[in-house]
Amino acid sequence: SPSHKITDFEECARAGYPVGESYPQQCWTPDGRHFVEGIEQGPPPASGPITISGEITCLPKKPGQGIQTMECAMGLKGTDGRHYGLKNIFKLDPEYKFSVGGLRVEVSGTFSPEEIKGPVGSKYDVVGAIDVTSIKEIGD
Repeated sequence: SPSHKITDFEECARAGYPVGESYPQQCWTPDGRHFVEGIEQGPPPASGPITISGEITCLPKKPGQGIQTMECAMGLKGTDGRHYGLKNIFKLDPEYKFSVGGLRVEVSGTFSPEEIKGPVGSKYDVVGAIDVTSIKEIGD
């Protein structure tokens, strides 16, 4: 079967096999193996200026922080697989044009490794927050 050629999460997902909703995501092949999305790409970014591309997404809550509710804290899932909170984005985007899940963007600003809490105090699974100075949509 072609599934035995698959060696990592990306190949498994690209082949169209089922991907779980967990974080990190996992993918299962028909022959019973499963792969976990590689999210440890080197150390997290240091504080300071950052430019990162990725897609707008609801930030995942940390495990054990209660259920994922309907409230959605918009953030960035970087191409490094990490999640970032976006601060002050509404100053740049008063019409919420960039608050669309799945929208591919490039964000520049100042990164700081801080915790982000939701309205009920639940913590989001982020490496920190970017104080956004510019955001632009990028094509595929």
